[in-house]
Amino acid sequence: MSTLRQDTIATLREHLPNTASGCVEAIIREVPGYDREFGDTLRANIEAAVAMALAAFLDTLGDDGDTTSATAMRTGAYRLGQGEAETGRSSDALLTAYRVGAREAWTHFAERAVAQGESAASIASLAAGTFAFIDELSVESLAGHTAAMTARTRELARRRDQLAAAFVAGDQPDTLEHLAERAHWNPPRTLTALALTGDAPAAVASAVGEKALWSRTPDGSPLVLVPDLPPGNRARVLAACATTTAALGPTLAWSRAAESVTRARRALRFARVSEPADADTLLPELILDADPLIAQMLRERALAPLADVSEAKWAVLAETLLAWLLHHGRREEVAEALHVHPQTVRYRLGTLREHYGDTLTDARTGLELTLGLIADRSRTPQ
Repeated sequence: MSTLRQDTIATLREHLPNTASGCVEAIIREVPGYDREFGDTLRANIEAAVAMALAAFLDTLGDDGDTTSATAMRTGAYRLGQGEAETGRSSDALLTAYRVGAREAWTHFAERAVAQGESAASIASLAAGTFAFIDELSVESLAGHTAAMTARTRELARRRDQLAAAFVAGDQPDTLEHLAERAHWNPPRTLTALALTGDAPAAVASAVGEKALWSRTPDGSPLVLVPDLPPGNRARVLAACATTTAALGPTLAWSRAAESVTRARRALRFARVSEPADADTLLPELILDADPLIAQMLRERALAPLADVSEAKWAVLAETLLAWLLHHGRREEVAEALHVHPQTVRYRLGTLREHYGDTLTDARTGLELTLGLIADRSRTPQ
């Protein structure tokens, strides 16, 4: 209970408009984020709200200690915090505004209490009450601010989930633009899909950046859309997936993200744990994978000359022939790729010529052989 006399409380109440004006002026002057000029109407409304809050505090100092208005002010403070969050102001700025306002209100109250001849004990009690009341309001405002920011974060996350799902589904560009605007997400120039078969390692989030969109495929597998991924960073993203099975799709215009998703999911067939796949380096495999019948025909045609060879020897010769084709017949490079001696390569090539004859020198046959052997290797991804 305050020891202030009733006439002092009446004087403080009489000067509340000036006190409220001083509080608002100090906040505008000292607190970043509030240092813009308010229009006359808005400023008048704010000063009236401050005066009402201080009047509620003075009500608690009366003989009957009325707390009805103070309770209403706490509810108002909570809503004020919500509103400040919606305008984009930080909680730090809001709490600083309360501290500046409390100091200014106390300065005005103290000057008039002293002029009224109040005792030091009464003035000390007034100070404690003033700061305690405004501290209660600041706590309520902080709670409102936190609740609003949490709700806003959840809503933005929900909208980004919707946007990611729309990309995966291949929605029209105008739909994507609308969803992106609602999610406060500025479309990049390109998007690159990253498909995974298990939970994404923590390193992936750092590698793809905070603007990446996260989603899931219909079977529940994680999918990430990476914005504006430089070619030189593809290896870094894949390295972050070393503990799971992952594949990176091609980098395409953002409106074609669904195509990157499709290629990334198909490239997963050629990935395994610790060896993620890059669709950009698997173009022949992806072409063959798109038409299994053609792939089978090319494989059977490529391996037909080895039909009478034992299974163990057949596998060695097929591997050697593919290496020879990929390295354009350069024996030393073939030996290095196969981890064998060049003389071993020479012997194997002699055996291959016995089975394939002059067809090995024909360019088109070489192309068909290459595709057929790749199709054979792709049956069990390495």
